[in-house]
Amino acid sequence: MKIKTTRLLTPFSQEIVINLTTDVKEVLATGYSKCRNRILSTADLWYIQRRQKARVQRRYF
Repeated sequence: MKIKTTRLLTPFSQEIVINLTTDVKEVLATGYSKCRNRILSTADLWYIQRRQKARVQRRYF
């Protein structure tokens, strides 16, 4: 077992944290329209149940 741990990230100073949280750049996608009124079809329900069945079977290997 590994006793020593290596640090991947250096600790952040308060100034760096403030700079990272205040500098936010957002881009608006004007041509994007997401359909929120999607109906759950029989095929979707079948696919969900099929995935759950496979997950349960893998649990007991």
